[in-house]
Amino acid sequence: MESVRVEAVTPPVTLGEGPHWSHTEQALYYVDIFNQNVHRYHPDTDTHTTLHIEGGPVTLVVPHETRPNVFIVSVGLCLAAVTWPDPTRSHRTSTFTTLTSVDRTKPDNRFNDGKCDHLGRLWAGTMGKTDVPDNPVPHQGSLFVLGQGCATPILDKVSISNGLAWSEDCNTFYFVDTAAYTVDAFKCNVKTANISERRTVLDYRKEGIYPAFPDGMTIDTQGRLWVACFGAGKVHCIDPSKCEIVRSVKLPTNSLTSVCWGGPHLDHLYVTTTTKMLTNEQLQAQPQAGAVFR
Repeated sequence: MESVRVEAVTPPVTLGEGPHWSHTEQALYYVDIFNQNVHRYHPDTDTHTTLHIEGGPVTLVVPHETRPNVFIVSVGLCLAAVTWPDPTRSHRTSTFTTLTSVDRTKPDNRFNDGKCDHLGRLWAGTMGKTDVPDNPVPHQGSLFVLGQGCATPILDKVSISNGLAWSEDCNTFYFVDTAAYTVDAFKCNVKTANISERRTVLDYRKEGIYPAFPDGMTIDTQGRLWVACFGAGKVHCIDPSKCEIVRSVKLPTNSLTSVCWGGPHLDHLYVTTTTKMLTNEQLQAQPQAGAVFR
């Protein structure tokens, strides 16, 4: 794609995921799932700090709107509030406040991706035990909306809950179930958190992209979806009105996990990546695997 510069901006981690840009702090938050770390990267000062949370896989992080230094995170099958006393300094903690827990009859499940809607409510999905989309324990997960201290399921029979996005008018909700190899759209009533009329925007199998698969996702001001393609080393820009890929950006590593807009003008795309599922030969050829790219 013309006029795009790609650069690694952080050291590698094992499984980077869940990027979230704090416009207030002008900082990027993201997680390293199985090392149970929340990371903070501040571009202006080029500083990088971590919050280690004991208790289980940490798959998402969202700053609390009104409580400074408080973050909503997932810890295994719990959504919790954790305090990072000073995000400019690294910290370790085993203390957090559980807001709700889900899938209690499915102990092998865990949360995966999550994001806030326009009203500030957290939508987050779970998944069964798997590392390979072709071989999950199918339909073990659900998509939930967190509100008033409980998580309400709004979509069931999800295998690997992943990317989420909303159209500007909030009438359309976009969602990725990675094991289905599709980017889907729903009619959305954001006030009631009701979704319906599911349809496929892009099928990665039919497009010949398989065995690469869709992972995390965001949306731009023109209503186009930007999707991290795990296995292809590309971020795909999808026009949902045409149901086609209109642009792609190649990165110097294959395993892209998620994306979000950041920077003072929200015109920098941050991309998390992983070293998982890469052979020793691939790791040698892709020394920046696991870094965050901008």
